[in-house]
Amino acid sequence: GLVARNLPGYAIGGLAGGEDKECFWRMVSFCTARLPVDKPRYVMGIGYPMDIVVCSALGADMYDSVYPTRTARFGVALVPEGVLKLKTAACANDFRPIDDSCDCMTCKRYTRAFLQGLVARDLPFAAHLVTYHNIAYMQRLGRDIRSAISQQRFPAFVHDFVHRHHPQGDIPAWICNALEAAGISL
Repeated sequence: GLVARNLPGYAIGGLAGGEDKECFWRMVSFCTARLPVDKPRYVMGIGYPMDIVVCSALGADMYDSVYPTRTARFGVALVPEGVLKLKTAACANDFRPIDDSCDCMTCKRYTRAFLQGLVARDLPFAAHLVTYHNIAYMQRLGRDIRSAISQQRFPAFVHDFVHRHHPQGDIPAWICNALEAAGISL
C-alpha cells in the first residue's frame, strides 16, 4: 500500500529493538526488495557500523542512531577494526591517536593515553572528544560507502570492511548469510 502512494521515500522501522541479527537482516532484505529503488530507503535507528554496511548491501540508503554518541559516553571509540575501549589500562601508555587514519580534531590533538585518563575519571570532556571522533568516523564510513558504490567497487569494500572487523575469520553467520543474499561473497 505504501508503494502505491508513490511517497518521496520509505522508512523501515521497528528493527534494532532486540531481535536476533538473522531476523534483522532478513526483514531489511524483505523490505528493500519491495520498495522502489529510485526512492530513499531509510532504516530507522541502526548505528552499528557493521549493520550499516550490511544494510547498504541489502539496498538501504539512510540510517540514524544514537550509537556513536551513546557509546562515546562510555569511553568507546569507533575504529576501522571495530571499537577501542579507552578505559582499558592498555591505553594508559599509548600515545597514538584513537585512529591513525582519522583527521578529526580529537585524533589530531589528543592521544589514547590522554583520553584514557579523562575517561577513567568520568570527566564529561572525554565524552565530548570521543563523540567528536565517533561522528567523524560515521561520516567517513558514509562517504566511503557512497564512493565504493559510485566507483562500482562496493563488494570489495564490504569484503575489506568485514575482514578488518574479523581478522581471524570468525565472521558471524548472520553477516555471511546477509551478504550472500546481497550477492557479495566473503
